[in-house]
Amino acid sequence: MPQRPVSKFRMFLRSIAAVIAWSLTIPALCLSGVWVFSAHSFRLDLIANLGAQILILCIAIAVMTALLNRRRALVFALLACAIQLTPLVRFRAAFLPRPPESRPAAGAIRFLHYNDSGLSDKADIYALMERSNADIISILSPPVKMQFDVIYGPGLEDKYAGKMLRAWKAAPDSTSTEISPGFVVSRWKLTPVDCSFVGKMSDRFMCAVVERPEGRFAIVAVHPRSPRSELRWLEGNATIHALVALSNKLANDGLPVVVLTDLNASPTGWRSREACERGHLLRAKPLFHPDGTYPDVVPTNIRTGQTSNIGAIWPLSIAIDDALISPSVEVAAWGGLDRLKSEHRPVIIDLRIPAARTSGTNPIDR
Repeated sequence: MPQRPVSKFRMFLRSIAAVIAWSLTIPALCLSGVWVFSAHSFRLDLIANLGAQILILCIAIAVMTALLNRRRALVFALLACAIQLTPLVRFRAAFLPRPPESRPAAGAIRFLHYNDSGLSDKADIYALMERSNADIISILSPPVKMQFDVIYGPGLEDKYAGKMLRAWKAAPDSTSTEISPGFVVSRWKLTPVDCSFVGKMSDRFMCAVVERPEGRFAIVAVHPRSPRSELRWLEGNATIHALVALSNKLANDGLPVVVLTDLNASPTGWRSREACERGHLLRAKPLFHPDGTYPDVVPTNIRTGQTSNIGAIWPLSIAIDDALISPSVEVAAWGGLDRLKSEHRPVIIDLRIPAARTSGTNPIDR
């Protein structure tokens, strides 16, 4: 039976569909591979940090090409999805959401991590610490009055057995911060670890062995500089290289490692992937927990810090505040809390940490 000839109009529609499909699929394929090259370019790394958002775009384009019945374009759109999904799936300690309860999960240690950027009232942060029921708390860039309480004074020493500090340091230009202040407090004693072996970035770290009766482990708090310029990006990357060396040394000494950090990088950014791959660490945030910790409103200029009035709920926000953990550590719960005045959200993380392996060396003495 002879086939009916295809009308010119239908051929025109097919041509238009093909143009639309390929004009979307090729850019998506290019975007999906940006993370592969992000170690070599400041701007490419900024794009790579939007991995979850790029994946959503790739999925939308795949659906559109399927609806347009463009099979070849669909194959490339699905390839873009697979490429972009790779860095999102790798280095995860958990996949399904695990919301925290009011109290730590059974057998777990509760961590509270929060970067305040010096914006909140100290009373609000003290209240946050109290209601978190956390065993170990890391506060980055607390407000100045709280710095004088805790970093430059004896504050919290009557409530926590362990305390370690990092004082504020101005950048050489004296107009910005080179090292942000911070402190970590613990219900158990903290024995400081000498980080000088990592070189000039050693003063970026707060690192100690937590003397928990059920088993010792290492706690690290670090805050690589935000990539608001290429110079700051490179300096933050140097901090990641030092973190890799520190994490490997602690692990070689038989200690499970917990890193509380604002990496200024999402799981698909170079910093996160480098720290996890070479430092043998995993991200604590579950993959299928769509939640960002920064910013609270959509920024309009990353260099100047200008913001809009548009609320930045996920996917308009990204996950940069998290814990990086040894593979032997289990995530029992993970959740973001309501913001105070900072552009960052506090994060609660419950972890089940095994006892340290027997080691013939003491990480403190090196």
